[in-house]
Amino acid sequence: MSAPATEGSAPGNRRLQQTQAQVDEVVDIMRVNVDKVLERDSKLSELDDRADALQAGASQFETSAAKLKRKFWWKNCKMWAILIAVIVIILVIIIRAL
Repeated sequence: MSAPATEGSAPGNRRLQQTQAQVDEVVDIMRVNVDKVLERDSKLSELDDRADALQAGASQFETSAAKLKRKFWWKNCKMWAILIAVIVIILVIIIRAL
């Protein structure tokens, strides 16, 4: 009587082992996927931090560029004023000499 029970349980046992092997494989795949997701999250956080730093640097650059533009605009205005003054003085000297 024990022989048929053993024979009947052998295919069931093998099927159970196959199912357990599949479950183990799926668990391993899921662990790898979770590790990849965590690594991706870490990389995204790092990228976000770098993007924030780059944005701050760009904002500071924009402010500095505007100040520099204004500075050179005024410098250019001063040079034009000096040039016009020199031309006027030369014209006045020429007109008086006549």
